[in-house]
Amino acid sequence: MMMKTALTLAALALLAGCGSKNPQAEATEDAQAVAMVKRMSREPFKPLLPSPITPDDVARYGLDKPGCAFTKQGQANPLFIGGPDEGFLRVGSDLKRFAAKTESADLPGGARSAYIGLSNWVDIVRQPGEGGDSDTTWPARLMVHDAQERIAYSADGVMNCHR
Repeated sequence: MMMKTALTLAALALLAGCGSKNPQAEATEDAQAVAMVKRMSREPFKPLLPSPITPDDVARYGLDKPGCAFTKQGQANPLFIGGPDEGFLRVGSDLKRFAAKTESADLPGGARSAYIGLSNWVDIVRQPGEGGDSDTTWPARLMVHDAQERIAYSADGVMNCHR
């Protein structure tokens, strides 16, 4: 009987020891699991290629309001048109609408330096160089970020502003 009791106590002790883990090991495993989930839940990077906004688009959608238009170097039509409340960027056949970020810097013509969309946002950065002292035309960089803060598109060009 004593042998049975000793074996039972030994088995219970082993089982009790199996359930407890080192707290540091548990924390490490948890951190690794969280990192893996974050990696797996990240959307694959998709570069963005905006196409120029045509004069027909400007007429059709009434985009000739006061604001600024970003034109990439070497192109005739703008890639982005921004005003005090909203901005527009053509991606493929879609003309995407962005809300002006009111906390961003004011640009001449009443435009803003940042615009937020459903899955992207646009930053406009004034660049040093020729025309940099003018309030109507100045060198700029247009950057489009994806939802995970990666730069999906970037181009240098000129901002033309009008009131």
